[in-house]
Amino acid sequence: MSDSEEEIMNSTYIALCKHGYADLTIEKIADESEKGKSNIYYHFDDKKALILDFLDFMKDNLEEEFESLNSSSPEENFDELLDMMLGVEDEEMWDFHRALMEIQGRAQYDEDFEQKFRELDEIVLEKFTETLREMNVERPEDQAELIVSTVQGALTRKLTLENSEGLK
Repeated sequence: MSDSEEEIMNSTYIALCKHGYADLTIEKIADESEKGKSNIYYHFDDKKALILDFLDFMKDNLEEEFESLNSSSPEENFDELLDMMLGVEDEEMWDFHRALMEIQGRAQYDEDFEQKFRELDEIVLEKFTETLREMNVERPEDQAELIVSTVQGALTRKLTLENSEGLK
């Protein structure tokens, strides 16, 4: 990824936090960037193409974060994984999760978005499964599925009901 594209991805993150997906425009992304609107259009045909690349950018960052887990025990890695998934501490991150939820809602109508979220989900499931297997947990695939579903449900609950008490 070029420096220009990375700048656009970082600006997309900021714009998503501020405006959500529905109100996101290329112009609003350009407002958060040192790059102009024309530079964004040079790299991306439209908002959908940019968001699909942004989801790939997120996937790459998530894989890097998972690779950086290097605790001395699988149990500590498991705790770190949970913290990564649930450790949303600031309002900006909640705003980002809200925007992601908006995009994820489009996945039921758009195969491209569905595929990107499927890839993200597979990465998270694989990492939890691997960690649970290292902990010698029975049926790690099933347990990982349960944990990831619970985490996603907790985040959704917080975002839709504004109830973060159980996540602290």
